[in-house]
Amino acid sequence: ITRCRIAGGDTIDYVSDDDVPSRLYPDLGTDSTGECWFFTSASTAYVLINQYADGSAEVGLDIDPTTPGGIVAIGPVIPRCTSEPGASFDPATEAWDYVMSYVHDPPTPSLNPIPGDGVTGLDTFVGVPVPDDHTATLTGGPTTIEVEVRVDAVLVDWGDGETDTFPPDPIILGGYPEGGAVHVYETKNSDGVDLTVEYDWTARWRLSGGAWQTLPVPNTSTATVYTVSEIVTRLTD
Repeated sequence: ITRCRIAGGDTIDYVSDDDVPSRLYPDLGTDSTGECWFFTSASTAYVLINQYADGSAEVGLDIDPTTPGGIVAIGPVIPRCTSEPGASFDPATEAWDYVMSYVHDPPTPSLNPIPGDGVTGLDTFVGVPVPDDHTATLTGGPTTIEVEVRVDAVLVDWGDGETDTFPPDPIILGGYPEGGAVHVYETKNSDGVDLTVEYDWTARWRLSGGAWQTLPVPNTSTATVYTVSEIVTRLTD
């Protein structure tokens, strides 16, 4: 029989999968015997590549249904659940949760001249430490996920209408006196401008051996009020 738990919590038995009055999708979970697959009426990205007489199956993940041939097998043959399964391991969710737990705090820029001492016509240097590239391998049952996270660029909004994008290079972002993240303010601003520095993150994941999938990780940023003074020369007798 095929036993289903329906909305409201009750269960109902059907003679076979074909008798269930709903479209069914394969999913992964864990029952009393361990990792297993089962059918659900909720849409999933899993597909059955091959199913055998004992109910076991080769399961794949179709990450992009619009692209033919994009199915990636996620492991060895998986038995069918023989009792009600627990929560499944969703690769995309696991990758996202891991990346968001890893992403660092906003940048901690150093400024020269320091805030309060900016002067028109002189170089203002920004120094920014950048986290190293990071890789990780996550596992859940037969599923193995590879994750990569890095800062792809550092964005500097100088607050006066000018912005620059710098590669995550420790020399360029080394600050005063030899760094390359430099700006010259042309106009004084006694109230200060909002000088903002952002990490532009790039993150991606894949099932082991599959195609990489990107994750839309938001930038992390730090804003500093930076006042700009003006030096005025005078002739005196």
